[in-house]
Amino acid sequence: EPRVATNWRRGASARDEVGTMSAAAGHTLLDGPRAQPGGTGRIPSLDGLRAIAVAAVMLFHTAGSPFAGGYLGVDIFFVLSGFLIAGILVDQWHRAAGIALTEFWLRRARRLAPALLLLLLTLAVARLAVAQTSTWQWRAELFAALTYTTNWFEIVSGADYFAAFGVQSPLLHTWSLAIEEQFYLLFAVALLFLLPRLRRRGLVLGLSTGVVLSAVWMAVQAGSDPVAAYYSTFTRIQALLVGAVLAVIVRSPGHLWWAPSSTLTRATTGWLASAILAGFVVVDVPMSVMFHGGFLTVAVVSALLIWSLLGPAGVTRVLSWRPLVLVGTVSYGVYLWHWPIFLWLGTQQEASIGLQIWAMVLTIAVAMVSYVAVERPIRQGRFSRLRPRAQWTVYAIGAAFVAGLALLPARVPSVDGELVWPAPSQVPARVFVGGDSTMFALGGHFPSSTYPDTTVGGPTAIGCGLVNMSYDYEGSPVTADQCFSWPDEWERERRDRNPDVAVIGSAVWDSFNRSIDGVAVPPGDPAFDEPFKQAFRRAIQIAGDEGRVPTYVLTIPCMNARIDQEILNDPERTRYLSALIGQAVAEEPNAHVIDLEALTCRPDGSAVVFRDGVLLRDDGVHWTQAGAREVWSLILEQIAADGVTDTSVGSLPSPSP
Repeated sequence: EPRVATNWRRGASARDEVGTMSAAAGHTLLDGPRAQPGGTGRIPSLDGLRAIAVAAVMLFHTAGSPFAGGYLGVDIFFVLSGFLIAGILVDQWHRAAGIALTEFWLRRARRLAPALLLLLLTLAVARLAVAQTSTWQWRAELFAALTYTTNWFEIVSGADYFAAFGVQSPLLHTWSLAIEEQFYLLFAVALLFLLPRLRRRGLVLGLSTGVVLSAVWMAVQAGSDPVAAYYSTFTRIQALLVGAVLAVIVRSPGHLWWAPSSTLTRATTGWLASAILAGFVVVDVPMSVMFHGGFLTVAVVSALLIWSLLGPAGVTRVLSWRPLVLVGTVSYGVYLWHWPIFLWLGTQQEASIGLQIWAMVLTIAVAMVSYVAVERPIRQGRFSRLRPRAQWTVYAIGAAFVAGLALLPARVPSVDGELVWPAPSQVPARVFVGGDSTMFALGGHFPSSTYPDTTVGGPTAIGCGLVNMSYDYEGSPVTADQCFSWPDEWERERRDRNPDVAVIGSAVWDSFNRSIDGVAVPPGDPAFDEPFKQAFRRAIQIAGDEGRVPTYVLTIPCMNARIDQEILNDPERTRYLSALIGQAVAEEPNAHVIDLEALTCRPDGSAVVFRDGVLLRDDGVHWTQAGAREVWSLILEQIAADGVTDTSVGSLPSPSP
C-alpha cells in the first residue's frame, strides 16, 4: 500500500489514501452520503438516478412520448457503470496492489448473466410457441445477446437500420449491455497495465485522452457510417470513460481540483446538471449535434450530477426517495424486460395512456420477481460460494440450453387463402436478387421449401439505395460513401452466380429527397428524377448483363413506416417514383416491371400491413416471411407466364396485353 500511495501522490500516507477510498467496492464513498441502515453498501441517490434513467428510456419507447431524448438514459447508465466499475478496480488495486481479474469477471457474471439468461430463455420458448415471421433474425439476435455482441451485430447486419423503421426486435436493446460487458472485460486489463505505471493525475489524463479520442472518432464516423457511430464500442466508450475519470478524481484528497467540494457547490452543481439533462431528454436534439459533441456533453453533465450525489444536500434528497431507490435497485431487470413487454403489448405503437402505464407497471413487477427469485439468490446465496469453475459451468450450460432452443425450428405463419405457385419446372434454377434492405428481407424469405432446387442470392445492402448522391435527412445532408460501390459488387455477384433471371428493387433510401449544395431536392425536379432513373437503368444493365438475363424490377410498395412518415408513407410520392422506375425499365431491353401497388396499397393509398390477421411487414416496410411469400408468388407467376426457365431462353417474349 505505501508503494501505491507514493506512486500516485507524493507525501501521502497509505492511511490517508484509504480514507478517500470506497468502503464498499465503489458504492459508498466515505466523503459522500451514508448507505442505508442494514449494510447494503449502496448510495441511495445513485439508485434513484438509475430509476430516472430507466424511466426515461421506457417513456421514450412509448407511443407519442414527449421525451424525444429519452434514449439518453442509456448514456447515464454508461457513466454510472464507468464510475462504479473503475472505483471497484482502483480500490482493489490499492488494497492488494493488484487486480484479481477472474474474481472481478465472475462477480460481473453473477450480477448480469442470470437475469439475461432468464430473459433469453423466455424469448426462446416464446419463439417456439408463437409463429415467427423471421427465423434467421431471431436466431442471430439470440446468439448476439448470448455473446454480448449485439452492438456489432447491429453494425454488421444492419439491424440498426431496421430499428430505425421500427422492426419488432425484442433483443435490440441489448446493444448497450454488450458495450458494457466489453468494457468490463477490456478496462480491467487496461487498468492492470496502467495503475503500476501512472500517478493519479497521469491516470486521469490518460483516461481523459481516451474520452477525447472516442468523441472525435464518433464525429468522424458519423459522416460516413452513422450506424457504427451510434453502436460501436469505440465511439460509445467515451461515456464509460467519463465515469471512470470521475471515479479516480473523487478518490483524490481535495477533489475537485477546479472547484471546492462544499455542500453548496455540490447542491448547485446537482440542480444545474439535472436541468441540463432534463433539457436534453425533452428537446429533440438532432443526431448530427449529438454525434458532434452532444453525447460527450451528456456524459460530462451526468458525471457532474453523480459527483453532486456524493454529498448530502440538493438533488440527493430527491433521488433518495424510497420508491425511486426501489425501482433503481431493480433497474437492470426493468431495462431488460421493458422492450419485449412493450412490443408484446404494442405500447410503441398508437396505444392508450392506460395501456402504456400498465406496461410500465408490469415491467417493474416482472423485474422485481426476477430480482427476488433469480438475481439476488445467485448473487448472495449458496451459488456464490461455489467454486469459480462450477459457477462458469452453470452459466455455460444455461447459454448452451438457450442456444439449443434457438436452433429448433419454429412455426411459420401463413396467409389465409391460396397463393398461386408455378410448377418447379417453370421456376429458374438461379435467381439473382439485388437492391436495398427490402430486397434483403425478400431474398431471405424465398419459398425454398417449395422450390428446393432454386438458389437465390445477391447483393442486398442494408441502409443503402441505388442513387449515388447525398440524400436529405431532416434537413441535413447524409453521404453514405460505403453505398456508392454497389455497381462493382453487383457486377462480381452477377458473374459469380450466372443467374437465369434477376429480381431487383430499392424502396427506402432512394425515396428521400436528394441533397444538392445543401438544398433538399424532391421528386419532380429534374435534378432528382434523372439520377434516379439512371441509377435504376444502371442496376438493370448490370443485373441483366446488358439484356442477356431477364430482369424484373419491383416498383415502390406503399409503406407504413413509423418514422419519416412524410417521406415514406406519401402515396403520391410512391406513385411518382414507381412511374420513374417504369420509365427506366422501358428504356432497357429484357426488363419488366413487377407492380406492387395492388398487393401493398389500399384504395386510399395507405399501406397493407396485415392480411387476414397475418403480419406481412413487421415494420410497415420490410417483408415478413408471410409477406414475402405473397411477393414471390406474384414474381414467380409472372416469370412462369413469360416462359423463363433457364439461360437458353435468351430473352423474354413480349408479354401479352
